[in-house]
Amino acid sequence: MKIKILLGVLLTSFALMAVQVPAFADETELSPYSWDPGLYATTSTYNNQVHAWGQRKTSGAWGTGPVNYQSGATTSNNGASSGTLSVVLNGTYCPNGNCSYGSGTGYKGLVQFWNDSSNYIAFGLIHDPGVSPTGMTIMIEGSANGKPVGGYWPANSISGTSHLFTITWTASGITLNVDNNVTLGAYPVTETHPSISFLAAGRQTGDIADTTFTNISFSSGSIAAEPIVIPSGNPYFTYSNTITEAGSGTGYSAYINAHDADNDALSVGIQTDSGSPESKGQPYYIWELVQNGQFTYDYLGPAASNTALPITLSWWSSGTAVFYEGSTAVADISASLSPQLFFNVEGNARLNGDTVNDTFNNAQITVPNGLQSPWNTHSFNFYGLTATNTNGQTGNGANFTVTGTVSGLPSGGTWDTNEVAGIGMIAQN
Repeated sequence: MKIKILLGVLLTSFALMAVQVPAFADETELSPYSWDPGLYATTSTYNNQVHAWGQRKTSGAWGTGPVNYQSGATTSNNGASSGTLSVVLNGTYCPNGNCSYGSGTGYKGLVQFWNDSSNYIAFGLIHDPGVSPTGMTIMIEGSANGKPVGGYWPANSISGTSHLFTITWTASGITLNVDNNVTLGAYPVTETHPSISFLAAGRQTGDIADTTFTNISFSSGSIAAEPIVIPSGNPYFTYSNTITEAGSGTGYSAYINAHDADNDALSVGIQTDSGSPESKGQPYYIWELVQNGQFTYDYLGPAASNTALPITLSWWSSGTAVFYEGSTAVADISASLSPQLFFNVEGNARLNGDTVNDTFNNAQITVPNGLQSPWNTHSFNFYGLTATNTNGQTGNGANFTVTGTVSGLPSGGTWDTNEVAGIGMIAQN
């Protein structure tokens, strides 16, 4: 798992280190259920999280009878014949502060793709006396046209309690990538219209299972996406800007950002990144989110480089943020912020030698109590990138550039390991 600096989250004097978790474009309705009276499941408001947990009450070891040992949530609509799912499996049984995926003789957290009774597959993390008696290992269990597929990694071969699964499927096969590190498959499982489930299970009576699936997100068009919901009433803040993302080299970006002093932040903008498996080096609209130090991002769709594009970020204190391209709402996400808030314009580049030539025109921020003018363009410039206020406006109406060539990064350093940015920042009164 890579560690990435959140672009623009500078809590007055330092940058926030956070776990990078890639996401895609669509979220879809999920339906929670349980097949055991001691196991439970809930889904989040935006269906990007499932918590499956509890202590099993039914009898009989898993694999020896009916599927009465699990709980979770399933997509309300079947998937398309191809797509990609990104999800993080977190062990959230933490009785003494030391977290795991459960306790007892056996437990597992898994993602299941079910096409029909002859074509299905489950990818998971499992503790079981037969396959991993003293720890966890990777589990692949399924059927391809009625023939078993899958297997297990060696016993006790995976540690830690947070693992990223990226699953890519087509009509003729499916692969699993674990932690951006290793790809398993393709398994020849027909996946023309899969239902997709996020499940936790206990092996035997009294066993505890507890997995929280976070950052559930599908590639655009691979699942029936939920409609964008705009909360009623006025947002707590609205931040708009017309941005032009430009540069050269392996990666560069332009963002607007809102953050607090409690490790929470939200950015929206345009990014070009040759190292991204999602965008493949093309400019894309993107949002980035930090909540309690966990960093996620979501590519929203193609954008245009070297083109002035108006964007708006609005946030309601009920916990919803909406991103607009022009006047069109294109994404809504759950986000918590704790005022006093800080607002940034920011340009970034990826490696030594990459360049940025971003512009930001007519920053407009509506927020209670107004702004503490002027914009600070001096304190947050790093590795050769510089933010400049080009029209001298100290509050709303300010224009900016972020320009420069990246230099001075240590060997192996990238924007995933260092704050490579030019930033202008202003605070809420």
